[in-house]
Amino acid sequence: MGCLKLFLPKSEIITLALLGIFLLPAMGTEISQFEWMGKNTDKVGTWDNGDPDGSMDGHFRIDLFLPDPTEIKSILLYTADENAHPVGGQFWDTAATNYYILGVFDQGTQLNNNHVTSLGTFSRDMQFDLYAADSGWFGKGNWFAIEVTLGDGTKITRLTSIGEPFIGTSESPSGELGPAKDDKSKIDGILQGDSKSSGSIDQSSGQSDSGTAIFDSWNTGAVDNSPTCSPILTISKPHMITYIDTYHWNDGQGTTSGGSISLQNGDGEIIGPWSVEAESASGVANAWWIARPNVVIPKGNYLIIDSQQETWSQNSESPCGFTKVEGYPVQADPVPEDDKEGQSVSKGTVRANVVIDGECDDLVEVLTSGCDAGLPDIPVELTFTYIPPAYYDVTPDTLRETTDENGMVYFKDVPAGSKFMLKTKVKTMEKEQEGIMPDPASDVYFLFDYTCKGSWPEEVRKAAEQNAGIGPEGVIHGVVTPVCGMEGVICSPECGLYPL
Repeated sequence: MGCLKLFLPKSEIITLALLGIFLLPAMGTEISQFEWMGKNTDKVGTWDNGDPDGSMDGHFRIDLFLPDPTEIKSILLYTADENAHPVGGQFWDTAATNYYILGVFDQGTQLNNNHVTSLGTFSRDMQFDLYAADSGWFGKGNWFAIEVTLGDGTKITRLTSIGEPFIGTSESPSGELGPAKDDKSKIDGILQGDSKSSGSIDQSSGQSDSGTAIFDSWNTGAVDNSPTCSPILTISKPHMITYIDTYHWNDGQGTTSGGSISLQNGDGEIIGPWSVEAESASGVANAWWIARPNVVIPKGNYLIIDSQQETWSQNSESPCGFTKVEGYPVQADPVPEDDKEGQSVSKGTVRANVVIDGECDDLVEVLTSGCDAGLPDIPVELTFTYIPPAYYDVTPDTLRETTDENGMVYFKDVPAGSKFMLKTKVKTMEKEQEGIMPDPASDVYFLFDYTCKGSWPEEVRKAAEQNAGIGPEGVIHGVVTPVCGMEGVICSPECGLYPL
């Protein structure tokens, strides 16, 4: 992050400095916590209704760090995958959209009784309670992301999940699927849970359970082609996968022939692919693809991959594609290919971002010539030490990686349950953070922030806010962003690294 450079006539510089109304962009704004609280109260309704409607809502809590007065334009909650990409088509928003309302409460006070253009201007550490009408997705194992849009258009995102992985079908609102038909079709049978239509079969393993739906993104809305994401199957224990289907309406043209379906685990390994039986659906040839893998897969998260993405049906409720997976839990994971003894575990990636930024020493210097901007694009080495769980046949290890041009570094293949520590140093300032890889493993993100920040003493800040004016858009005017070097400003320890 570089320092702001403006070139203004000297008279205007003096005027701004005297009036003290120049407001620099807030730095260091972040979501410090985002967590699921439960489905335990009724605060809002659906669509634009911010009043209780008699149904229990999903309750999340978000903590924001706002070092400077900052406008929060909107907060968007959505169902996501482990990389915060939208999946499942479920959205709740505070802004004026067609999504269900997301109710925001500040210490019990509701900030929006309907969709609004702005939630207001806030500063310091803020905690909001978020309430969303239940659409059937608040189940264990489902991932949710929050996107906070600030007044300057900046968007910050944070991810969380609900307990252990959820096993069950996903509910979606109804609409219309393809052309209307008087007689019950195979597609109707799938949507109504008819096991004969869904192609369930008895297993050769001797188990009488022929498989039940463990993932289902079908809905009855009108469809388009070409999903931009892949559905994610999450299971909390090993499963025999008996059946997978996908839908290829393709504007009423179907497909010339069937392709294949496969799964991809968290390590990027492909399971399959399996050839499909392509059957007619809703009067369209080869629109319904059916695979019967009959394989056991370990617990974890799996992308469902279709070989013909361009004809795969999707809509706003299921933007990652129509698919259904059937199976049943088994007692143990499949034996690893190398036949090693010991427990099979998933692996994840630890990502670290090193942010290095200087700051100007004088407000006039900001306006005229700019100043030191820290160490952009300078590689920084991170040391990563991890201790795998006892049941995993790997010894503790120490790795060293250097940040890329974006200040990022990646430590891959970290076993679930591993304890680890990250260390880095810029000039003389060392920083370290520690963590544990979750089980099942996922991507874990850390930020090492070496940004030079200024802050007013508490009594000065309070006095400034009390004397500040509130503009027509809810923005606080008359509060100057504290820049290190200005009289009375307290500088963060990182400022000792600058000037270079």
